Amino acid sequence: MLEEKDLCCNGSAKTLILACAGGSNTGQISNKAMIELEKRGMGNAYCLAGVGADLSGFVESARAANTILIDGCPIGCGKKSFEKHGITPTRYIVVTELGIEKNHNFDNLEAETEEAIRKML
Repeated sequence: MLEEKDLCCNGSAKTLILACAGGSNTGQISNKAMIELEKRGMGNAYCLAGVGADLSGFVESARAANTILIDGCPIGCGKKSFEKHGITPTRYIVVTELGIEKNHNFDNLEAETEEAIRKML
């Protein structure tokens, strides 16, 4: 019988995509971009919270894979979670560096996410 940790952390993906899902537009854009990048075959969406929570299976999977890490803003919660474990992302993206201003307006998430993805690719 597989334990829950085995279902989520088998490390079989070559590229893992992890994203901030913070409480601002840019946090939500990060999360939506992660899902869209998976749909486009660029990797598998993965749980940044598991790395931040020091769950060993999540940390080891992130360490063993190529990773695309998407943070919403320069605070860089995802990057700090990686640094805590000595993990360097293969590619690091900050949504605000793509020209999208951080705010708490969620009315334009679809258009802002498309803009962010276009600039990521």
